[in-house]
Amino acid sequence: MPRHSITVTAYHADGTICPSEHRHTTGGSPLTKGCTGRERLLATCSCNQWTSSPSSTKTYAAEQGRRHRSNQLPAKSAPPSKGPAVVRQLLRFDAAD
Repeated sequence: MPRHSITVTAYHADGTICPSEHRHTTGGSPLTKGCTGRERLLATCSCNQWTSSPSSTKTYAAEQGRRHRSNQLPAKSAPPSKGPAVVRQLLRFDAAD
């Protein structure tokens, strides 16, 4: 099974990537000269089959990625229990003996 790693990328309104070197206020206003501000964030998976819906916060985009990754994990199932029937067969408890 392929490993699913999630990458969150910020985009400017014109569709260009907003690099992590660009600094912003907590309200999202750009502090870096020439940066137009982050318009949306997208989470993408290394499986190349999933991309999140646009998000306004990095936390929500990352959460969408975690949900996708958890949906890809195989279901955990315990082997069927053989229980007392196996013990009886091994010990051969019969009333006729």
